[in-house]
Amino acid sequence: MFSVFFVALLSLAITLIYCTNKHQRLLKRPLANNARAAGYILLAITFILAIQIFAGAAVVFSWLIGVMVLTALIPFTILILFRKSQ
Repeated sequence: MFSVFFVALLSLAITLIYCTNKHQRLLKRPLANNARAAGYILLAITFILAIQIFAGAAVVFSWLIGVMVLTALIPFTILILFRKSQ
């Protein structure tokens, strides 16, 4: 149960950080910088949650892998989904 919450919270954090970028394609205008701060706070909360779920080096490994995969996957998925037909 906590693993699903971990992945969902991590996805929300990365999406918030992505939506504050001026080159994002999900929204018409980027979100304010408060959303970026909220995304970073959620990243810290997910790290604390990972400490509760995993043990030892698996904490850092799972959190870093999650951040790296979602940082690449979310913009790529949005690019594929919102591609304008030519």
